[in-house]
Amino acid sequence: METYRNILLLAFLYFIQGLPYGLQARFLPIYLRTRGMSLTNVGLFKLLLVPWMCKAMWAPLVDRVGTKKSWLMWSLVGLVITCALGACLEPNDLVKLGILMLVLNLVTSTQDIAVDGLAIKILSSTELAMGNISQVVGYKLGAIMGGGVFLWLSNYITWSMLFWCLSITYAVAVLLVHFQVKSELIYPREEHKIGPDDNVKATENISEKHSNDPNFVSKVVKHISDIKSTEGTTWITVYVLLYKLVSSTEVGFWTGVAGQGFSVMGSLLGGWLISGSRFSPVQVTLFFCSVRVVLIALQTVIILLWPQALSASRISTASLFVLAIGSMSFLLLISGVVTTATFTMMMQCSQRAPSHVQASHYTTLATLEVMGKLSFSVVTGPATDLLGYGFMFSVFTVLSLLVLILYQFCPSVVRHPALYKNH
Repeated sequence: METYRNILLLAFLYFIQGLPYGLQARFLPIYLRTRGMSLTNVGLFKLLLVPWMCKAMWAPLVDRVGTKKSWLMWSLVGLVITCALGACLEPNDLVKLGILMLVLNLVTSTQDIAVDGLAIKILSSTELAMGNISQVVGYKLGAIMGGGVFLWLSNYITWSMLFWCLSITYAVAVLLVHFQVKSELIYPREEHKIGPDDNVKATENISEKHSNDPNFVSKVVKHISDIKSTEGTTWITVYVLLYKLVSSTEVGFWTGVAGQGFSVMGSLLGGWLISGSRFSPVQVTLFFCSVRVVLIALQTVIILLWPQALSASRISTASLFVLAIGSMSFLLLISGVVTTATFTMMMQCSQRAPSHVQASHYTTLATLEVMGKLSFSVVTGPATDLLGYGFMFSVFTVLSLLVLILYQFCPSVVRHPALYKNH
């Protein structure tokens, strides 16, 4: 019963965390464009997502100051106030709207650190798969609600009412966290339920003594050292930077409700495969990344054959179109599976870190995952315009093969985390 309560609590927290992303990525651009705002001004709002790229800078504060519950409570209170102010704002006031969105991202990214830290603390090794289903699916459903559903509701209710609805939702979350989250479970430096061995305890004791050192620089250096020295961190870091580089193949295909549906189904499938120790996260990601290589290679062939198909019969074009849609649908499904399995590996790795850096450890990995995905997507568009789809999809195929090669160097602690659960 306790397990299901924790999973449902995390699902709700990740759902409300996804609302602002959907609001900014889908709702705001369309809403503002329909009211005459220029594409330049709409595009500038993407710069306001910078707190998500920098959240690892203040993650150590969440680890070392107060409790995860207090950080979660105050970040949610901040969201209640921010959304209430948004309800009193005119959306045409670009400067005030920009400040509001920046504050919203700052508070939401802090909430993300606290929720991830909470998940690491309350989930046992056997609950991680279900926990990451709640994370990935909850966040995606929140993004759909904040994007598509809010856009639909904007035809019937005002801007002010939308933001009051958000404020009330976060107020409910404050009450839920206050009554459902036990403070004694989430104090920093608390032993995780899987229990570190004597060596790790000794490391944590040294770190705790060091935390009283007045030298701020030495504290920071020690904190970073504790994160880097966690077993499996180096391999996981390289993997999360690379594994979603080929996500750019999804641009322009089934990015609406149908695409999100396939992605959510993939996330559910990934969690089910890992739960109950059916398969390890590495086994799941390795298999589906192998299938992904085949599908991306198939899409490359389709793109290369498309000009010839256009000059041939309609049947040839229709067949290639069906193959393209089918392969893209499966790619979205696979993306959901791999994402859930990858987040499980990341959380397993963070649970091996000393307790006083676990939230920072996971936040660092999550930030690198986003950076790897976004950095490549920035150059994909210009590169495609310059070199063509055929060449770029060939590059995607090679990159997906590189991810498979990376598995040859996967350390044992990542492949078989159950054998190291007491280390």
